[in-house]
Amino acid sequence: MEVIWRRRSRPVSLDDPHYDGDLETKTLRECEDLVNNPQSVNFEYVAEGRANAVFSIWESGGSEATKGRFEGTLLRVPKATPGVTPCDYKTLQDFHENQVEERVGRQYLVPQVLIQISAKVAKILHKKRNKVDESEIRAGYATLIQDMSASPGYLVLEFKPKWLAQSPLASSGAKRCRTCAREAFRKWQKRAEGRFMPAPICPLGLVHKNPEVVMDTIRRLAPKWTEREHKRLSDAFDRSGILKRLHELQTKGDPDRALLDDPSDSDFGLAMTLRDCSCYVRMPIDVNQETEIKLADVDKKNWQEKQTYWRETHWNLVDNGWYTCEEQVNPPIVTECVLSRPTPT
Repeated sequence: MEVIWRRRSRPVSLDDPHYDGDLETKTLRECEDLVNNPQSVNFEYVAEGRANAVFSIWESGGSEATKGRFEGTLLRVPKATPGVTPCDYKTLQDFHENQVEERVGRQYLVPQVLIQISAKVAKILHKKRNKVDESEIRAGYATLIQDMSASPGYLVLEFKPKWLAQSPLASSGAKRCRTCAREAFRKWQKRAEGRFMPAPICPLGLVHKNPEVVMDTIRRLAPKWTEREHKRLSDAFDRSGILKRLHELQTKGDPDRALLDDPSDSDFGLAMTLRDCSCYVRMPIDVNQETEIKLADVDKKNWQEKQTYWRETHWNLVDNGWYTCEEQVNPPIVTECVLSRPTPT
């Protein structure tokens, strides 16, 4: 799979015209057969979110350190939850290949390929989960994805870029961006439950015109890294241009009232996807090697199911003063939004 991941991590324009596509198809078919033969592979639970679960996979007879054909590869499967209707994986893969790759750039995405899992394998995976809820894993489509997790010789970072521009529907005189307003509300909810939640990292700082604001934001993202490593990450973001591309697609797809007037618009849908994606950074300890920055979780949103939630969230932030720091709670919620803190000099 590593050969496939390397090819799919290059821009489409740099594809080798002599690349053996038939061999790739054969490799994928063999890997799918192995996944569905429990005697040939081992699975280990890694993590899960609201809609998906992720597992490590390796060929039997080996170990996680020597995973055979699944080197550098994870298995991602959908969760079936009562009352929730996410887009099916076939639709998600079509969206990934025909919308996200084309608009964002294939080289900036964690590569993934579509396979199917049997009912027997789905049952095995479901039993390995650490989370107990009403969801289950069923037979059907799944994906093999490149593993961007920690490995020897690399520093790794995972974060959500979120809303890299202010919401076009934000309150006049806003002192918080959309992300910080939403996180302030969530912080208040957690506090009411007796749970602590740190101040959010403002995403506007990642694309700010002042380099010192960018560096300050990066320090908050990776507090255990050295100043030299912070500078390397800042330079890597600049070279890749991925955050600026996300900012551009988010603002182009949601310039005004799309949430209220036309949530079915495809550009708006892509903008909402890119406001909820994850960014993975793998920085080699060797300073002579390039830092790898890729986006994952770029799944199509089911706007019919999401639009009510999106609108209710918007009106809550506007009507209850979360944008303007006028929320009626005591003590006030502390955030460190770029919009309301002084610019470094």
